[in-house]
Amino acid sequence: MDKKVKVGLVGVGGMGGCHFQNYENVKDAELVAVCDVRDDVARKKVGDKNIRIYSSLEKMLKNEKLDMIDICTPSYLHKDMTLKLINDYHVLCEKPMTLNAKDAKKISDAARASKKNFMVAHVVRFMTPYEVLKKEIESKELGKLIRLDMKRISAMPRWSWNNWMMDEKLSGGVTTDLSIHDLDFVQSVLGMPDKIDAYRYVKEENDTILTTMIYGETLVTCEGTWYNYSVPFQAEFIAVFQNGCVKLDNGVLYVNGEEYKKVEPVTEEVDLGINVGNDDGYFKEIQYFVDCIVSGKQPGRVTPESSARSVLLADMVKKKAKLVSKK
Repeated sequence: MDKKVKVGLVGVGGMGGCHFQNYENVKDAELVAVCDVRDDVARKKVGDKNIRIYSSLEKMLKNEKLDMIDICTPSYLHKDMTLKLINDYHVLCEKPMTLNAKDAKKISDAARASKKNFMVAHVVRFMTPYEVLKKEIESKELGKLIRLDMKRISAMPRWSWNNWMMDEKLSGGVTTDLSIHDLDFVQSVLGMPDKIDAYRYVKEENDTILTTMIYGETLVTCEGTWYNYSVPFQAEFIAVFQNGCVKLDNGVLYVNGEEYKKVEPVTEEVDLGINVGNDDGYFKEIQYFVDCIVSGKQPGRVTPESSARSVLLADMVKKKAKLVSKK
């Protein structure tokens, strides 16, 4: 491809706003149009930039010659929107791929049948601390992984449009919306677990899912929590190997107790109205996808099959979860 990839962004609130901010720095891509049902939000986001605004996807598709669509709509819209676009456009879709494994397989099958590129934006796979952790697990330079504990803590997501994130039928709840970040990372590196157990607390607008997974002799736990008070967003992990430890603590990555200098904090809030980190993973995932389009290669770091497995794993966790809260 000898020209810039023309991009249309669908949804500019929440994560869409995060994607919007990054396109200015993405090489070989030009954000030419955005689409959002909230005209005022879109206009405020675009400001005086030369980006056309649409209130419906149909109008944007009719009036623009686009190469790529970036889907940042609420999760319950991902399936239908992706299936509508996947044969005519390269599609980058925010996580989760969709809300259940059955629909995820439909998307995965359609993506493989299409001649266009498709990728789910599993941003954690592109964040520096997790890239370092993946390298240490796979290289085995620190020996065998013995224990991995991952935490993702947040306040209730009350910022969502029409409060859709608080409705589990629309967002997938704390498991498929929040904890899936860590579940996806684990399965992308270790595969599907030999055994799963899970425990859930849901009461007074607090929602916690604690998942335990066994991989041979390795024990993995993932905790995802929405609390009913204003707790700062935290994404942390500790990985214990036979001969060392990798730890992400308060936005700082340590390898065997020594600070890893190249990491940017992943716990600070950015001015998007939501709690997300300022790590450059958002930029890197978009740049990677654009690079794949330009080079004519299918995305290998995040395949449709791998994203579908993450949705399946989230479904398995929810099915296994034992409710510990009392009415």
